[in-house]
Amino acid sequence: MTINTYPKLTNAATDTELIRFWVSQKARTTQKTYITVARQFLTFAAKELREIMVEDILLWLESFQLKNASQNTINNKLAAIKSLFGFGLKTGYLSVNPASMIKVPKPKESLNERILIDDDVKRLINAARSPRDLLILKLIYILGLRVSELVGLNWSDFKPTSDSVAVTVFGKGHKTRTLLISHQLWSQLKRLTRSDKTEAVFLSRFGNRLDRHAIHRLIKKAVEIAGINPHTSAHWLRHAHACHSLNNGAGIDLVMKSLGHSSLAVTSRYLHVQPSECTSKFIDLD
Repeated sequence: MTINTYPKLTNAATDTELIRFWVSQKARTTQKTYITVARQFLTFAAKELREIMVEDILLWLESFQLKNASQNTINNKLAAIKSLFGFGLKTGYLSVNPASMIKVPKPKESLNERILIDDDVKRLINAARSPRDLLILKLIYILGLRVSELVGLNWSDFKPTSDSVAVTVFGKGHKTRTLLISHQLWSQLKRLTRSDKTEAVFLSRFGNRLDRHAIHRLIKKAVEIAGINPHTSAHWLRHAHACHSLNNGAGIDLVMKSLGHSSLAVTSRYLHVQPSECTSKFIDLD
């Protein structure tokens, strides 16, 4: 168990105050997720953070196993709690970090189960029920966007050039990157209805910025109409973008930058999803 050797760097007097400071510099979607996980954990343990023991965390994780939660789900919750205790220790709010004693199990790699083939992507996009929905699906796939990045797009983020249109994307971890779309796609986007309420590109029927829940609903409806894997989500289109780009000759460095990945290790997972080369072809049993 890690013992505190850090000076006191916070005036937080309660767990609630510490959690607020802990999430304050994280992305908005991460804030919501981490706050939810922290509240779940503290409610389960029925203790304050300073009273938490290793077994409290282990029992909490076991409760998700009993509910048949996936290993990825459990790992994500553990990662959040580890981050919280690490922050508490480094700021001097906590004297020990019991979460440091718990290892994160490596889940089975299931990325290959979440990749759409080209035909399924086309069927999904063609199943869109409106021009707006069609463009949402196209942009997610063509640019490999996260849902939060898509709903955050403003008209001012698009800068036409002679060859293409540059799109500034505000991504995960407050990082920005510039991507490119064709003038043809830009012409289609410009036909969308605009609102006096917001600069958002994609609007709800009330003229407000479309939220992530609306995106998920419209994709689920398109999936149903297209008749493809019912588990398909917006992130599957992002996965498809990465895999299809690599298969069609894009360099892994370029794919990493386009997707906004933190390292090549993350992007390299897609190299093994639909391998074009394998040593098995050099083995002959005949």
